[in-house]
Amino acid sequence: MQDRNALAGFRPMNRTLPILLSRARDTLLHYWRPKLTEIGFTEQQWRVMRVVAEKDRIDISSLAEATAMHMPSVTRILQVLEDIGMIERRRDPHDSRRSWVKATQKAHDLMADCLEASNDMYSEIEKSFSAEKMEQLLDLLQEFSELRSRDR
Repeated sequence: MQDRNALAGFRPMNRTLPILLSRARDTLLHYWRPKLTEIGFTEQQWRVMRVVAEKDRIDISSLAEATAMHMPSVTRILQVLEDIGMIERRRDPHDSRRSWVKATQKAHDLMADCLEASNDMYSEIEKSFSAEKMEQLLDLLQEFSELRSRDR
């Protein structure tokens, strides 16, 4: 039988970063899932699409970094997005190992159509969790995310 005292030094599970970050993500997706379902995108496809649409063009390695996704997942998602006409891929003429991705007009039109829903979602969240708290949370998460690069 396990000695329960061995766990005495741990934080309670409901106060650990993995659990709280997972719950925060689930809460955010609660607001976004209806729109994602409506447009036929997964959360990962939307994440990739958002980053690509923000850039004039982006290479796949930078896209994987920006979306916090593994390269094989990004590559699979890009194939789907290319098949439905949301992105275009081009080989780098100076480096055949590198590909560039850019959003099509169809993708930019979709982003424009989703802007109101995105703003509505944030407004809904800010009714219970103020805009000030949202900015603080985003700043803290950004700072926390940068710890790894500072430790290198």
